[in-house]
Amino acid sequence: MSQSTIPKDKDYPKLSKATSGYFEILYFEKSELNSSYFCNDCLYFIHGNDCAIVKKDGPDVDGKESGIIAPYGICTLWFRIQF
Repeated sequence: MSQSTIPKDKDYPKLSKATSGYFEILYFEKSELNSSYFCNDCLYFIHGNDCAIVKKDGPDVDGKESGIIAPYGICTLWFRIQF
């Protein structure tokens, strides 16, 4: 399954950022993220700062609210894209 096959026209139940263990590492905001454990390289990441299984609203594990799923974010549900 690839990112392009996740339908966006239906609302699926998602976990909160805090439940998923999500947080953003701002230090890596401008880094190369294509071979890492960040959201950008996760099967569930939807380009446009969204995720198929984690809500983009609400506080993360640090209590911060950004309103997005950042490519430089990370959570405990990370699953590598396999080509």
